[in-house]
Amino acid sequence: MLAVLTTACGGTDEAPTPGTPPDLFGDTITTTTVSPLVVPGWTATDLPDLRAAADECVADARTAAVPLPDEGPETVTVKSGDSLGKIAKRFDRTVEQFMRANGLSDPNMLKIGQVLLVPRQRTEEIEVPGGPVIRFEDLVCIIDTRVIAYGSDGRTLGGTGQILVYVRWPRIEGPRDSPRVNGRLSGLTQAAVKAFLDDTATSVERYGYACRESVEGRCMWLQHQYEVLLATDEVLSLRNTVRRLSPGAAGESAEILTETFDLGTGLPLAVADLFDPATAWVEVVSAEAVTRLGQEPWADERRHAGAGPEAANFTRFNLTTGGLVLSFAPFSVGGSGTNTLSI
Repeated sequence: MLAVLTTACGGTDEAPTPGTPPDLFGDTITTTTVSPLVVPGWTATDLPDLRAAADECVADARTAAVPLPDEGPETVTVKSGDSLGKIAKRFDRTVEQFMRANGLSDPNMLKIGQVLLVPRQRTEEIEVPGGPVIRFEDLVCIIDTRVIAYGSDGRTLGGTGQILVYVRWPRIEGPRDSPRVNGRLSGLTQAAVKAFLDDTATSVERYGYACRESVEGRCMWLQHQYEVLLATDEVLSLRNTVRRLSPGAAGESAEILTETFDLGTGLPLAVADLFDPATAWVEVVSAEAVTRLGQEPWADERRHAGAGPEAANFTRFNLTTGGLVLSFAPFSVGGSGTNTLSI
């Protein structure tokens, strides 16, 4: 991974810098996937204790349930005798807030039956600049498969094989708490951990614990490490660096995933949401990306396809105070791993 431009990160003092993750992985960087090794003499067998330990790890990734707000913004219908001042007082808002939220130019021009959006709650803490309070949740699972680990040469590695999971993901707390954002991040974490553990447990059951590449006798691990690239009252943009060594892989793989949220709705933003649909933004972004990638030694001719004029090429994006940061899928624009480009 190479960042073309160092960009500043938004956030508050309450958003701690993610701690140094445990050294699970060593320095392996290859990503070749081949057919799985089979432990000599191994017979496929069910491993219920391994499955139970995997389920427990997934359960540990679940945070306390949070109530979701009703779908859609809160509204109020104007009735006979209502004035904007009375409605604003009823909801502990100001007339100015109602006018801004509903695009009104005259507070006296209400009609009976008119539906008004109720603006967001007015509190002192919501007005504090600098974005939401970010806390990080940690999940660390070290699962002993109780199956002897073997290397590619057919010799034992000196003990039973382990499956390791390390995930650090953010959640919003305090007066700007966002159940939708927290719920999505928690759900993504659970799904990623479950998929990885399902795959690794199935591989151990079928083939035993066999390693092509190992670090201290381990060859099955997963790490998700989130970074906050921008946190304001309106937007939260996160980069998730994923590293894994899966059964059948000759070395560790790495890629970058991204999530950017509209904190007004709690919903993810798509890259198309950033631009006026009437403009040729796809072509402009593509041309700039291809040009800049052409200046990098790790890029090659694949950039013309991987950063070509298709919106799907730019779904991995982040917002920062320095501009738009694009991430590309491994090997899609050249080099190995995920490459990033700032525009």
